[in-house]
Amino acid sequence: MAILPAEPGRRELPRYFYRLPPHAQRIYLKSEAVESYAPSPGAAASTMASALERALESGSLAEVGDAVRALAHELCSQYRVAAVPIEVRGVRPHNARGELHGIYYEPERRGAPGHIVLWMKTAKRHDVVKPRTFLRTVLHELGHYFDYALLGLEESFHTQGFFRRESSLMRLLIGDANGRRAASDSAGTP
Repeated sequence: MAILPAEPGRRELPRYFYRLPPHAQRIYLKSEAVESYAPSPGAAASTMASALERALESGSLAEVGDAVRALAHELCSQYRVAAVPIEVRGVRPHNARGELHGIYYEPERRGAPGHIVLWMKTAKRHDVVKPRTFLRTVLHELGHYFDYALLGLEESFHTQGFFRRESSLMRLLIGDANGRRAASDSAGTP
């Protein structure tokens, strides 16, 4: 028996949803329903996101790694979850399907943190990735970790809710296309 979306007017679910077992469908729908993290990250996280952008401009693998870990540690502290280990590498691996920007490895045992690997240079030209693209990759992989550690999900799906959470964090950290931070964070809400 398939589980259907609870809200009328909600977008149509992807075809693969209906091939998932009922337990996975429930996890998918829970992920779909959460659109942002609470509380909003404070001003310190925004400052660290800006520092990450500057570190990328330097092109230094060590500086970028330190800046990413500082930002991730701050976000994990604010959300009261264990810090997740992060490794930053140079040139992205690629194949016929494209380039790998980052990956979250699930922990080998339940309750242990997984780890994240990120790449800071493009595969073909070895250019340093644009700061906002790199930050979005960081937040994407942290989003997978937060699905497990913060939301308590047993699996992390690419739902619309997942991408909304990622976009919400991005807006709160660096603002919209015009550089304005979201209203809920303008007061530096912790």
